[in-house]
Amino acid sequence: LLRSVVAELDARCSAPLMSGLKQRMRKIQPAFSEKKLGYNGFLQFCKAASTRGVVTLAWNEEADDYVLGTVTSAT
Repeated sequence: LLRSVVAELDARCSAPLMSGLKQRMRKIQPAFSEKKLGYNGFLQFCKAASTRGVVTLAWNEEADDYVLGTVTSAT
């Protein structure tokens, strides 16, 4: 779910900020909860997804928020 939402936003050429991302995910899957998956918060969930190579996660000083991106595979 996270990967598909981030990919959709990436395709629109808008840098997906972490703020607001959870709400977008809940529009698609209302029952989504990172706590049900064992995470204490959404940031922890996103960091774990980044560590696993599902998305990229970087701090953006200008936006004062984390920016997520799709992971591109090297060929």
